[in-house]
Amino acid sequence: MPEIRYPTPDAIVGVDVGGTKTQVRALVDGEVVDRIVPSEIWRVGAIFDDAENFDRLARLVTDTVGTAPAVTVVGAHGIDSTRQRHQATALLGDRMPGVVAVVNDAVLLAPAMGLEAAVCVIAGTGSAIVGFDVDGEPVTADGYGWLIADDASAPGISRRAAVALLRAVDRDGASAMSDPLAARFLAAFDALDHVDLALRFQASASEASWGGFAPQVFDAAAAGSTIAHGVIAASATHLADAVTAIRGRGAQGTDVIAAGGVMTAQPLLAELLRADLQRHDEALRLHVLDEPPVAGALALALAHSDAPSPRKVLS
Repeated sequence: MPEIRYPTPDAIVGVDVGGTKTQVRALVDGEVVDRIVPSEIWRVGAIFDDAENFDRLARLVTDTVGTAPAVTVVGAHGIDSTRQRHQATALLGDRMPGVVAVVNDAVLLAPAMGLEAAVCVIAGTGSAIVGFDVDGEPVTADGYGWLIADDASAPGISRRAAVALLRAVDRDGASAMSDPLAARFLAAFDALDHVDLALRFQASASEASWGGFAPQVFDAAAAGSTIAHGVIAASATHLADAVTAIRGRGAQGTDVIAAGGVMTAQPLLAELLRADLQRHDEALRLHVLDEPPVAGALALALAHSDAPSPRKVLS
């Protein structure tokens, strides 16, 4: 981390940058201040698409805390490699005083749960799996983006569901369109039939459009859709396989922490993931995050300061 270049101020700050929302949690004079905003109010495109994203993020932090932070730790969606981590830390550090660090948002999960060695799984706007080797270096899988990967993300689940429905039609003919998933797809994309659906689904390709349909995949599974249930099961298997892969590459720990909007909102995905992990290794223990990830960002920031514990949360 860079050295402090300004007189040490009062604020210790953690930031969680998700695909859709950004949460700032700051410890100011022993009190915790929280702020949640849509990520789109400061971020244009992906985080590296516009250098001024870092100017706007710095202003968001300083406007929230009302003073210059001593330590700021940001966990951000889209920071998926060591190169990107160093680049983002340098860009934000040039715009803010104090100690600054930017990491992948999955890194926040273990400190948010009070655990040191854990494999972190995110399934939300994106999906990524992050662990740490014996030297503390990140070991990652997936997180390559909603269009080609991130198979357990909201848009990834919708993409997988569309393909599964169309393959079912290829295999079984028109009878496949009686599956509860089909009616939801046709209505959501204003499609006449499976051919029209394929065209309209692709024409609407975006994180928001595809991701917005994902809850209906789970609703269809609850309504008895075998196609939808198979899609969710495949997404859970994808995550479990990725956990096994990064542990094989040196990631430490048998605790697996799961978070993200899809994971926390859809118990079926967590249930299937827990079963898959047990099949891989009975020592693996799944925890669904019960704290906001920003708590992990603040915990990391506190670890680099001598700030006292917070007394209360200000809404």
